[in-house]
Amino acid sequence: MTRCESCGYEMNTAEDHAPGDAHSRHCRYCSKADGTLQDFDERFERMVQWSLRRAGLERGEAEERTRAYMRTMPLWKDHPALAQG
Repeated sequence: MTRCESCGYEMNTAEDHAPGDAHSRHCRYCSKADGTLQDFDERFERMVQWSLRRAGLERGEAEERTRAYMRTMPLWKDHPALAQG
């Protein structure tokens, strides 16, 4: 089992990887139609929306939790939008 380095999704089969390539570092949910990684803003918004639905959080709390989580993900940890300061 491999975890997506963008969102942490468990990738158990080649189809779970983007674009069906078992060597891809990100999952099918974090990819665009061509298999490339979604840009930061799109991935951030999708993860915030997931938090709003799943955990019933207010927008600000969902954004803060998403930023904190994305800082732990290898593909986003050094992104400038996540810089603390």
